[in-house]
Amino acid sequence: MVLWTIAIIMTIIFLAMLLLTLVRKAQFDAIHHNFLDLEDEFGGEVVRNGFAVRPKYAGEFKGQGVSVSITSEKVESDRKYYIAVTMQAEADKTFSLMSTKWLGKKELPPEQNRETIPLKDGDYLLEASDPSNLYTFDTSLIENILSEMPAFAYVLMGKTRMLLETTTMNVVEDTKLDAMRPLFEGMYRLKMLGE
Repeated sequence: MVLWTIAIIMTIIFLAMLLLTLVRKAQFDAIHHNFLDLEDEFGGEVVRNGFAVRPKYAGEFKGQGVSVSITSEKVESDRKYYIAVTMQAEADKTFSLMSTKWLGKKELPPEQNRETIPLKDGDYLLEASDPSNLYTFDTSLIENILSEMPAFAYVLMGKTRMLLETTTMNVVEDTKLDAMRPLFEGMYRLKMLGE
């Protein structure tokens, strides 16, 4: 009787794990399909290294190398997904744009001695790596770009590359071509600010 109980419990656990793997694979298949649409539109390739592995996209947008990857973490009882987009760039002025919703506050603590400019009614903070460059940015242009982009957590502009990360509760919808195109376009326009 004990062996039957153990066998039944192990079978239930195995079936539950199999079901979770199949659900995960179905989700990643849908993302893979979305990335194939990016490939059709912008060229490049979709990379997927296994059965239930997250796909990645690498291609070009207006002559700039661009890549998209997905990560996730367990937050309490939910799974939170992150979409990371990197784009090739050349910048003399490096900066970051941070969502105050993502930061969880409308301004950085004064003890950090970091100067920022609030943008879009305080929804984003602009910070320059070199504080002397902070007030050289055209903030009205940045606000115009932000108004045409979907919300994101942050953008980091480096010397040779920029990174945008956004959180999502529906990673399949948010990796579709219609959702990714305005992110690419916004990043392309933002990268010109650092040149």
